[in-house]
Amino acid sequence: MLRSNRHSGFTLIELMVVLAIIAIIAGIAIPNLVAARANANEKAIVATLRSVMTAQELARTHGLVDMDHDGAGEGASLPELAGGASLRGTQASIRPPYISAGLGNADTDGMVMSHGYYFAMYLPDNAGTGVLATPTTYGQIDTNLSETFWTCIAWPSNKSVQGGSTFFINQSGDLLTSKEATYSGKTSVPPAGCALLGVAPTAINSSSSAVSQRGADGNLWVPVN
Repeated sequence: MLRSNRHSGFTLIELMVVLAIIAIIAGIAIPNLVAARANANEKAIVATLRSVMTAQELARTHGLVDMDHDGAGEGASLPELAGGASLRGTQASIRPPYISAGLGNADTDGMVMSHGYYFAMYLPDNAGTGVLATPTTYGQIDTNLSETFWTCIAWPSNKSVQGGSTFFINQSGDLLTSKEATYSGKTSVPPAGCALLGVAPTAINSSSSAVSQRGADGNLWVPVN
């Protein structure tokens, strides 16, 4: 009796069909996974900025930073609020910290990375221009204007890869976002007053936020619900 030497297996056409199906599934699933991750990151950014707002108000109300000793508290930097640095003019740090300790790890440029976003806290100099609050710039911060004005901005570390909006909050408490802003990493950093009205993009001495309007940077800013 003759025996067949043929072995069962997949034909080339069958393999190509399977690979095509896998490619289709991946093409559907991967964008959804990226979008879900971006959405989760943005929710974390919103929660973080709201905690920064609360922390900044607590610090100023309690006068934790009062460099001119007039009894009115001044705005604090992210490392100060996170307990990662001593409060200006003191040897003490906030314990327990007002915000996540991870936000106290500023890089050499004074920015903080969290959830794929950069965070920057700005305080005004004597002309109202926003100064990135770091130990090397503390001397530029105006003690009177910083009793009132500050801004904190969060933007994607790499917008071309992860997408994502830019977020803004200041002493007014308005948390705004811009989906059309193209800020990305350190190659395109949002100016300190990007979502304000009535001032230059780099100035923060304004209480008027661009709620559902185009801000000082020309981008449309809308409230975060």
